[in-house]
This record gives sequence, C-alpha cells and structure tokens, in this order.
Amino acid sequence: MLFTAGHLDKHIYKSVETDADCVVLDLEDAVPPNMKDEARNKIRDVLENGTFDRKPVMVRINPMDTGLTLLDLDVVACEKLNGFIFPKAYTADDIKSFDAQLSLKEKTLGLPDGHFEVVILIETAQAVLHAFDMAVATKRTIGLLFGSEDYLADTKGLHDENALSLHVPRNLVVLAARAARVIPIDTPFVEVHDMEGYARHLRQGRNLGFEGILIMSPRQIEGANDIYSPGDEEVEVAREIVRLADQARAEGRGIAMYNGTFISPPTEKQARVILDFHESFKAYLKFCGKKKER
Repeated sequence: MLFTAGHLDKHIYKSVETDADCVVLDLEDAVPPNMKDEARNKIRDVLENGTFDRKPVMVRINPMDTGLTLLDLDVVACEKLNGFIFPKAYTADDIKSFDAQLSLKEKTLGLPDGHFEVVILIETAQAVLHAFDMAVATKRTIGLLFGSEDYLADTKGLHDENALSLHVPRNLVVLAARAARVIPIDTPFVEVHDMEGYARHLRQGRNLGFEGILIMSPRQIEGANDIYSPGDEEVEVAREIVRLADQARAEGRGIAMYNGTFISPPTEKQARVILDFHESFKAYLKFCGKKKER
C-alpha cells in the first residue's frame, strides 16, 4: 500500500503509475491543517475523474477526536473509493461507530451495504491489546495495519537496530489479524534512504506473518513486491508438493515426500495457499493492465 498526501497533485498522479497494489490518499498527518479542505476536494476530483479506475484506492481519514472524520467522509465517499484507513482506533466501539456512519453513507449514495472496506490502524498500546475485538467488530474490515511511530510515542519506546522494541506488538497484530481472518499489514519503514535497513524490516515482517506493508516512497515498492509476492521457485515448489500429495492419495499411500521431507497436511495446505495467491495475483495484474508478473 503506497501512502501519499492527498493535497499534492504530483504525488497523487505519480502513485497511479507505480506497481503499488493499492494507493492510500492521506487526509491526516501528511496534510497541513490549513490544506484539509483542498485535500478533500482534490481527492474527490481524482476519484470522480477516473484516475484510479484501475488501481485500488483508500483514504486515511482524520481520527474521531479531531472532529473532522465525518467531514472527510461526506466529501470523499463515492462509488469509486474502495474504503478507508481508520486511524487512532482504541476499542471495538470505535469501529462499530464508524461502521454505522459508513452504512448510513452507503444508503445515502445508493451503494450496496459493505461497499466501503476498512483497514484499522493499530498505533497505541490500547489498540494492540484490543486488536482482535476491533478486527471482528464489522464485516467490512479487511485488514489490520500496524503503525510503529505512534505506538512508540505512546509506549515511550525507542527504535533499535534489530527492531526488538516492536517485535511483540508486530507479532500481536499478526495474531489478531490471522485469528480474525483479515490481512495483517506491517508498519512503514520511515527511513526511506536506508535500503539495507528496509530489506531487514521486510524480512522480519514476512517471517512474522505479515502479508504486506504500507510504504512511504515509490522506491520501496520493488523490495516489498519481492518479499511479499511468491517467487517463481516458491511457486514451482508449491506445485510439486501438491502434485506429490495428490499422487500419493491416488495410489492409496498415506505418505508423500518432497526432497526427503515428509509432506504434512499443513505443508500441503500452505502450498495450496501459495498457488491460490499466485493465480489471484495474476488476475489482479491483468485487471490493472500490467504485463509484468511478480
């Protein structure tokens, strides 16, 4: 998910041409207070004029305690918007309240119930502890997004080279998301010029079980795609595991092996997940009009 300020034409139109899988137009921290109105109107214009017709797009609105949330919603909500990033969430009640507002807006616009999807931004200690309850508070939630900068400010923690201060909350966000059957999305890596540190951050996130990441710059897209998209070798291994498992069942054998290792039911299940993801992603690239496969 590529993050870009909602008031900057240059960045908005550039984001559409990137290989990011989704663009997040920001109305919160990236937009100065005196430019909020301009950003709202600009976002509505680019949605209505078809700029994002072939690219999923969401908007990060302002938190409830700012008094700007409903104003954001009234201006930018339209059929061509996929959904919202909901910041500064604390409890399930926050999500239920926002869900009710979205349902009302959908009815007003003549859109089907559940048209607007929600990714919940987990960025405080309280939010981490309530992440699962928030994830299941509405069916429109598709993901949990961890925000480390606000989290560290809230907990008075510090960044360290190995990201140990973030290991527990990142892990808890993954656990909550997986338990709720939604997508865990990793925190942005804000040092956009430190590509070595970014690569380490990506590997840690993938190992923890994240399925994607919010990125701050187009130069981070390639690394994220490399880590979070199944590579050719991974896909071929998955195909062979499934083939061997199917062959063993067809021959009446209860055991199959790949390269000297037993193929357990979880191993086969994970292989099928990889293949399903690979096929769905090829369909997505076709929808976006992209010839390059990842």
